[in-house]
Amino acid sequence: MGKYSQEIKARVLAATDIVELIGSSLELKPSGAGRFKALCPFHHEKTPSFNVSRDRQRFHCFGCQKGGDAIHWVMEHDSLPFPEALRKLADRAGIELPAPSERDNKEDYLRRQLIELGSFAAGFYADLLKDPMKGGKGRNYLKTRHLKDETVKRFCLGFAPEGWSHLLDAARAKGFRDTVLDASGLVKRGERGSFYDTFRDRLMVPIRDVSGNVVAFGGRDLGGESQAKYINSSETAIYKKSRVLYGLYEAREALRQEKRAILVEGYFDLMRCFDSGISNVIASCGTALTTDQANLIRRYVPEVVVVFDGDAAGIKAALRGIAILTAAGITVRALTLPDGKDPDDYIRAEGVDAFRDRVDAAQDIVTFYVRMNEPRLGTIEGRTDVAKEVFTIVQSLDDAMRTDEYLKRLARELQLDEWSVRREYQSQLQRRDANGSIEKVSEKPRAKFTLDDTNFISALLTGDQLRDRVRKELTGIALKPGPFAEVLIAVLAEENGDALGRIDNEDAGQLYAAAANRHVDSETGLEIVEKRLTSIRREALLDEDANVLEQMREAKRRGDIAAEAQLATRRVGIRKEIDRLGAA
Repeated sequence: MGKYSQEIKARVLAATDIVELIGSSLELKPSGAGRFKALCPFHHEKTPSFNVSRDRQRFHCFGCQKGGDAIHWVMEHDSLPFPEALRKLADRAGIELPAPSERDNKEDYLRRQLIELGSFAAGFYADLLKDPMKGGKGRNYLKTRHLKDETVKRFCLGFAPEGWSHLLDAARAKGFRDTVLDASGLVKRGERGSFYDTFRDRLMVPIRDVSGNVVAFGGRDLGGESQAKYINSSETAIYKKSRVLYGLYEAREALRQEKRAILVEGYFDLMRCFDSGISNVIASCGTALTTDQANLIRRYVPEVVVVFDGDAAGIKAALRGIAILTAAGITVRALTLPDGKDPDDYIRAEGVDAFRDRVDAAQDIVTFYVRMNEPRLGTIEGRTDVAKEVFTIVQSLDDAMRTDEYLKRLARELQLDEWSVRREYQSQLQRRDANGSIEKVSEKPRAKFTLDDTNFISALLTGDQLRDRVRKELTGIALKPGPFAEVLIAVLAEENGDALGRIDNEDAGQLYAAAANRHVDSETGLEIVEKRLTSIRREALLDEDANVLEQMREAKRRGDIAAEAQLATRRVGIRKEIDRLGAA
């Protein structure tokens, strides 16, 4: 952690309204006085368990337990260390912070220097592209791409000329040390220890993180002599390729508006879409999707349309990435373009409206994969193999209803008996479990509520009639203090059962989050409520019986025979009711 004083931290937090800050990224809805709720961006859920308090200036998710102040929000949401999160909020509030010094913290100082170097290098390459004498080769290449000037400027495209030290000399003259240049990957060290530019004779594509910092570059060969058409920056202290998606920073507003991302493979596929007026586009740049990237996407959209360039074999290889998206709770649809075209080629040939139509008509991933493998479907063996490949996606789902729908769809598309498909799916799950291929999750502390508690609250959230019934049945019954009682009282106190704004206790919040994200149909819900009401009444009667028994003993000690007899009669009635409920 950088050595910023508590006074500076307090000043930045005082200048930041956490509701306004988080509301710029999430759709917040009122949930009680000074409280707001939203679907959590950090884990998959169907019902909001993420809440923000204006009074306390804090956020908290009862589902995944992430929470904190505005600085913690930026650290979690933008994947930034503390000093950069603090600086980002300070910049937002117009507060000038002292620059980090190497003496205070070498790691923070290096990160800041790398960010500044990335910005400098992007500007340097962009200036070279515009240079009348030096940038002609880059400009001529861009003419073949038919990109508008505003698109070139928006993505800060640049040019690295031939030569060994263009950037090296300019960065040194700007005051960047060789240790920083070496750590950036923008220069390499030769056999004799001297440095030279990594990118030479290439069109330069800056890669930004979610905060807009230039953290890496892609370079497209223009000389025709390199074995690698594209080379990318190596990983650094500020660039981890598994956590970055090209174009996400530029697309973020459009993603929130469209609630859907179009995932393409290459830089120029993405730029062609932007150039044509489609801005909800991100690019994987040919690398396999990671869990970090899927979680990043989920913060912005619930659905992804994947545009594949390859054939069925290439799509099979991409199944793991698709499974990672579905495991993150993202709905995936997919398409390929005719004649092996990529989005850049297709939009230039057929127009942007034709591309939009294809995106809108994209198929769910199960239907898409089966139809892409049509040549293999002529035999039962081929259909079975395709089914097993699709199981990779189905196994990633953490949603019983979606799993059920995918298996039904798979059986229908393959013209296989649905129950045979389900049996084979269960067999594959069991084999996977036996092989120990499921990643073990560290055990969480034991919850202070039961599955019955969760099911009962979930049932109450399904309809007004059940809540009215429970309100009536529990009148006059004292509930034992604890998470269940707190949530039950909160749910019954709200007309629509939305109790998130009334809950403060962590265990109660976890119970509510678990119940709200659990599906219980109305018929099952009625059965659950009837059973639990009986249990609650029986527990209350047992408590009353114990209390009456204690009063009888006290009356006997006092020698009050009349009171003892009266209490004994009362206890007989209580025991009969307990026995009746026990047999119900």
